[in-house]
Amino acid sequence: MRRLALAGIVLAAVALTSACSDDPNSVAAQANAGDGKGYVAGDGTVEQIAPTDRSTKIRVQGKTLEGKAIDSSTYLGKVVVLNKWGSWCPPCNAEAPGLEKTSQELAGEDVQFLGVDIRESAATGLAFQRRMKISYPSLAWDGGGVLLQMKGKANATPTTLVLDREGRLAGRISGEVTGSVLRDMVQDVLDEQPA
Repeated sequence: MRRLALAGIVLAAVALTSACSDDPNSVAAQANAGDGKGYVAGDGTVEQIAPTDRSTKIRVQGKTLEGKAIDSSTYLGKVVVLNKWGSWCPPCNAEAPGLEKTSQELAGEDVQFLGVDIRESAATGLAFQRRMKISYPSLAWDGGGVLLQMKGKANATPTTLVLDREGRLAGRISGEVTGSVLRDMVQDVLDEQPA
């Protein structure tokens, strides 16, 4: 009986692995691709969470690329846009100009953009920030602590999270973001009436 149960488990695992490997965007397929990109790309999924369904509060703390202490809780009362990026990530390079443009367009609103640079030195991140003319601050790589503070909501690189005025996750874009999609998402959160 035990051998039959074990055989059933092995067959289920093989079937599951086979099914997952058919998806070129699956983690397994990306890991086996051998392309050396070293990250899991997002698929562009856009998720918006209704105010009554928001339960995940996110607070990130650390040092900026310039070495200054930063804490997203100081922006409570504003909509916060958190963008996880790395200069080594092609989609991050592609989306950076649109993110900066959107941050400038929303500069007169109650919105704060924060980057979260990962897996590189602060000097490399600063060089990227200068090259892309990014005006908002980014948290420096700290070995993964900031990623833990994002509570598993930013597994792909890049990922953009939108937090409401209470610091709750209101939306997420897994993968490269466009300025128009992000602007609409932020505007929806800005337009919400206080409870």
